[in-house]
Amino acid sequence: MRYRRILSIVAVTIVAAGTSRADFKYTQQSKVTGGTLAGVSKSLGVFSKSARQITEPQVSTTMVHGNRLRMEHTAGTVEIIDLDGRRFIHLDTTKKTYWIQTFDQLKQQISQAQQTVKQEQTKAVAKHDDAQSVTMVPKFDMQSTGATHPVLDIPAKEMKMRVDLLFQSTDPKTEADLEKSNASTWMISDSWYGTVPGYEELRDFYMKMAKELDWLPGSMGMGNPQMGQAMDEFKKHAIKMDGMPLLQYTSFGMSASSQGQTSDGQAGQQQPQASASNSDNSTPTSPSGAIVKGLGGLFGKKKQQQSDSSAVPNPAAANNPPPPPPVSGSMMDMTIEVTSYSRDSLDAGLFELPAGYTQVQPDASGK
Repeated sequence: MRYRRILSIVAVTIVAAGTSRADFKYTQQSKVTGGTLAGVSKSLGVFSKSARQITEPQVSTTMVHGNRLRMEHTAGTVEIIDLDGRRFIHLDTTKKTYWIQTFDQLKQQISQAQQTVKQEQTKAVAKHDDAQSVTMVPKFDMQSTGATHPVLDIPAKEMKMRVDLLFQSTDPKTEADLEKSNASTWMISDSWYGTVPGYEELRDFYMKMAKELDWLPGSMGMGNPQMGQAMDEFKKHAIKMDGMPLLQYTSFGMSASSQGQTSDGQAGQQQPQASASNSDNSTPTSPSGAIVKGLGGLFGKKKQQQSDSSAVPNPAAANNPPPPPPVSGSMMDMTIEVTSYSRDSLDAGLFELPAGYTQVQPDASGK
């Protein structure tokens, strides 16, 4: 009997050790390095501090402790996600204030955002009698190149990814026009993944959250609904990857004409050109024409010339693999890199509502 009790204790200990949760923490830096919007931000930066901040490096620290996650941002804001409590705690460490959003409230916010996108699409074709239902369908491509390179002294593998949000219509003629114009929103990424001890804790947290909300932290933050939707699709696929994304070179864009694609799945270097209906004040005669005109206008109004000086090198990343060639017509190019990580135990109090903070109501935008 004593022997059996010893075996039972050993078995329970082994199971508990296998299922115990460890803490994980990492810091990453993101920086806008180029693209049309970066050029515009630099021009407006002479007059606006907020415009200058767009191209300044943004540092964030993410910590996971069981079913709770804490994200700290450069501006002094903190977001705590409590899976068990089904809530978000938003902190302003500068003003010592907080507000709470439940998962159900977020679901409603996402639904409203989706409705707004549909309304914008409807407005684009509302002036035409032959308006048909036009939707955006995601197309995802992911290819491993087989290349390896050390990042943070960790062997990292290269993965090229691309997501396209393609316009489609139930009307055959409109669909043919859309295919001919190749109107789409796209996002491409050259990412380097490595095995980081403890990252599985963060990945498991994200998988639980995606299952609960079909949403991940950082989504819907692009300002542009189409860009946010592309980012959402990218994140959903990225968390299924083996390893942690240690370095990402990412570009966003919108095209209203044929844009080539190389054999490795990355966007081609052909500059998106506005069609004749986009370069003048003519009125589109079809739903697809209205969409193409709207997209092309983003590039036709004022094209910014990209230069090598748009990217500011980071001395700490001197040994990182170089970024891919810039994509012509990109609206925004970004570099996202992990700068440190740790498996040290974290204070549970970091994931609680701090004492002395005053509760406030979020503004109409939910911020």
